[in-house]
Amino acid sequence: MGTRSKRAIVVGGIAILLLVAGVLGTAHYVRRPRLTPALRGYEVADRHGCFACHGPGGTGGVPNPGSDEEQTPAWDGGNAMMYVQNEQEIREWILDGHPKRLEEKHEHSHNTGADRDHDSDAEAIRGRTSPLLEMPAYRDVISANDIENLVAYYKAVAAFETLPSKAGKGYAVAARLGCFGCHGPGGRVGTKNPASFKGYIPPWQGDDYAELVKSDDELRQWILEGDIDRFEANPLARYFTGRQIIKMPAYKGLVSDEELAVLVAYINWLQMEDR
Repeated sequence: MGTRSKRAIVVGGIAILLLVAGVLGTAHYVRRPRLTPALRGYEVADRHGCFACHGPGGTGGVPNPGSDEEQTPAWDGGNAMMYVQNEQEIREWILDGHPKRLEEKHEHSHNTGADRDHDSDAEAIRGRTSPLLEMPAYRDVISANDIENLVAYYKAVAAFETLPSKAGKGYAVAARLGCFGCHGPGGRVGTKNPASFKGYIPPWQGDDYAELVKSDDELRQWILEGDIDRFEANPLARYFTGRQIIKMPAYKGLVSDEELAVLVAYINWLQMEDR
């Protein structure tokens, strides 16, 4: 075999390897989940240890002797109204361990230095006067971007916003049907789904949702039939929807026309909030 032929084989091999690498890289990029702020906020909360005290996903606090409720509060179940008056206070809790509104109360309830040592025996006798587990201040260890994502996740779990009437009814329908079990709190987070195209069930916000639902007609078909004509006509899409472990259920016969209308209104409201 001549030198020219060997060179051609080497060049051809390199070209094939580059082509394969390009195809694999493109496939990886296309299949990479495009995370919403709430999804990124879940990762921030997990990375900073929030779930150690506030429970899995922030939905179940742990015992906390000395606190008024005897436990660290979960973020859901209506607890937000007891601790947070507005969105800015969410940030203050994260950054400083308490909102500015409670600054004076926070200072009075925590002795420091010699005073704390002097009172320790008496406090042990009469019982604690402050929670055993205190909310930490993350000001020096969390970035501004991570704060905004964490706030987005907290708001999803706490159902923090006041919804328009029709969207609020749709939220209630979604809760009754169990939609949040797969699509996450408020339909904003999603969950893992092995063998699916992107490896997770997407939330009802973000770019991944926009690829799955192009119109209200498709949204209604997803809800009622568990699939859509556009995907059924696409062999690749049908391959992934057929092999994924958790499949979209069909709610035809389980949801009324009125419930369907308000559910669509709630999901559309989420799209407006996402802009």
